[in-house]
Amino acid sequence: MKKGKTKLTRHDAERLFEGLPAGKVSASSRPENPFEAGVFDVVKRVDDETRLWKDNLISLPMAIELPAGYESVSRMRESMARAWRLKWVREEKREIVTEFPEGWTAVRPESGPIELRDPSGVVRALYGWAEDAELRILPRYLIESQANSSSGLGSLLVRDRANGQILERSSTWSAQTGTNHPDWSKLSAWLNSHYPQHRDPLRYWEDCEDNIGK
Repeated sequence: MKKGKTKLTRHDAERLFEGLPAGKVSASSRPENPFEAGVFDVVKRVDDETRLWKDNLISLPMAIELPAGYESVSRMRESMARAWRLKWVREEKREIVTEFPEGWTAVRPESGPIELRDPSGVVRALYGWAEDAELRILPRYLIESQANSSSGLGSLLVRDRANGQILERSSTWSAQTGTNHPDWSKLSAWLNSHYPQHRDPLRYWEDCEDNIGK
């Protein structure tokens, strides 16, 4: 009698896998989604929240250095909202979160105060990090001191900060600077006559004038 291999019955084959956990068989050749149900809903929710925290949400100090003509912080905030088209979002412990138009940024240099810049990059206000920090809004036209490094003497000039143009310059170079410079009164009178509302930092800027007029 010819000997051959023992024929393995179906029953014998099934016994080989006794004790092993039964696997889930899928009739589809497409791999199953490894993520739990609802994971993409979570990702979408995170994206939506990220859109809420855009770069134009900026935290400012609660206190504001009041320019001439503004008797209260509340009135100043109303004027800022109208001139800059910003929204006061919420108040926190030491600061207030604001929503600015697209393009406004707060930049902290390596040294010095934080610079609030408009979409063109012009610094429109300054403020620090201290608990008693105040927001100081800068006007468009300023009298600046200019020093001569070789002589050590100084001059004065009136600058249009919107474009950097020098509008007027003192004719005298002096060791005295700032308000002590002999031409300070002369340049102040020129600035007052040409831009009588120059002390109001929310006037003469194109965006402010457009927004206030609406």
